Amino acid sequence: MIKLMTTTVLLILSTSLYADKENGKVLFDNSKCLECHNIEDFKDKDLNKVKTFKEMKDQVFACSIANDAMWFDDEVYDVSTYLNHEYYHFKQKEQASE
Repeated sequence: MIKLMTTTVLLILSTSLYADKENGKVLFDNSKCLECHNIEDFKDKDLNKVKTFKEMKDQVFACSIANDAMWFDDEVYDVSTYLNHEYYHFKQKEQASE
């Protein structure tokens, strides 16, 4: 029983430390983010108000609260990683827990 609990805890911890951009895309799509945003908002560098990955992640967090997405921190990180991979291309130094 202890071995199973230890394995489960380690699995949960390891998955929360790594962003999952595929999960981020699913969360982004399911939350209907494009009802407020236009893809051009993400593509056009002149329209981007954020200049770092942290600023973008903070904005994703604010949007999730404003729209009652009820995302956990790791889900905010996943969505941020998805957006970063697809559009922003910031250096991504921080871990999901930051």
